[in-house]
Amino acid sequence: MKNNISLNKQNVLCLLFAGLFFLTFDSIVFSDEKSFPSAIIKLPENENVILVEKKSQTLFLYTSRANEMVVVFQFPCSTGEASGIKFKAGDKKTPEGIYFLKNEYEDKYLSPVYGKKAFPTDYPNFIDKRVGKNGSAIWIHGTNKKLKPMDSNGCIALENADILKLSDYVTLDSTPVIMVQEIDKVKNETIIKQAMNIDSILTQWEISIENGNYHDYLSFYSPEYLPYINWWEQWFKIRKQADKSDLSLGVKRERTGIYYHNRVFVVLFDLFLTAKNGKVQNGKVCLGKRKLFLEYQDNTYKIIGDIFQTVSKKFQKAKVPLITAANTLVTPVFTKESIINTTQQWLAAWSKKDMTKYASFYAENFYSDGMNKKAWVKRKQNLSKKYDYIHVSGREFKVKPGRMTCEISFFQEYKSSRLTTQGVKSLKLVNKGGLWKIYQESWKGK
Repeated sequence: MKNNISLNKQNVLCLLFAGLFFLTFDSIVFSDEKSFPSAIIKLPENENVILVEKKSQTLFLYTSRANEMVVVFQFPCSTGEASGIKFKAGDKKTPEGIYFLKNEYEDKYLSPVYGKKAFPTDYPNFIDKRVGKNGSAIWIHGTNKKLKPMDSNGCIALENADILKLSDYVTLDSTPVIMVQEIDKVKNETIIKQAMNIDSILTQWEISIENGNYHDYLSFYSPEYLPYINWWEQWFKIRKQADKSDLSLGVKRERTGIYYHNRVFVVLFDLFLTAKNGKVQNGKVCLGKRKLFLEYQDNTYKIIGDIFQTVSKKFQKAKVPLITAANTLVTPVFTKESIINTTQQWLAAWSKKDMTKYASFYAENFYSDGMNKKAWVKRKQNLSKKYDYIHVSGREFKVKPGRMTCEISFFQEYKSSRLTTQGVKSLKLVNKGGLWKIYQESWKGK
């Protein structure tokens, strides 16, 4: 314990230097302009980074101003009473890695142990969970008792005055908290090269979304990690619709931060969907904050994790914000012929007794004759098993097109091994990501 709080000549000079800072309230520029913390690769303008060094029991606040990295202040802190990296709940260790603050609590909502203010982190993060780490409630907070080195249950504790000062520099879900045993510094040229290479990879990743195919997109991901990809076919069709309207869809990064710990690069940025027609900007929609985890593999950077840190409020119920947002920017090119074509494909699937394809024509909110989609499809599946053959055809199509919904009615002839009938079939369809889906169906026999 004495080793953690003993002072040598260098530490005394640092404290004297820090004291001058607090008197003048000026920022401290790195004394060695050619050496910087390896954990901070790229920092958005006016963003801050909290860097906790467990060895010295010190919390540093870094910021980026005019493309220059500076230390705004540094405070003594207290981390877990047990040394080492946190792996499980109750081990009284402080994690090591890159985290973000999820909430902010004032003292009136806190027990005395948390002092005047507290910020919960998002430990365990994606990487922690992948290697089996668990536990929770790792916070940065104040304290109402005397601050002592390595005196917490795993949280980072500060003096109350310091946590209140720190709170002015925190943006939830944006300001990273990087916890390390000891701050490692590298040459500035190394950091610049890493930032340029990762930025280049991210730009190519964006281009693959805008213009590439399924395989182009997946080429940026590690073979050991398969992202959710079921949205790609729908996105491809939306892109084709946009092209018909001479509308160029794109994705755009803003405020990209790149951070590093233990061979993993964490990239956080605001992601936008854009739509342009010629030189005219038609739309720009923020999808949320995207977070990518990258690792250097086979002489390049590969994505080993891909999640949203936050999703914009309007898309929080969307499974894929990109698809939902695209529908707000793209005016679909729907013609009478395309609606009839969809209906004929639906008739063909029923005639072939291809129940998987048949079911795909129905919206999730389908409801007719007292049945939802699941019950409706199950009933049709039972009928297809009973009949030796089914043949359904339509003619005299009448279409009422619309942007997001439409109606079609037609004369239908139905023949099967057990039943022959004819009449007027009416369908109500809704557009889901550029595809027409049936949400209501009715029949009037003759």
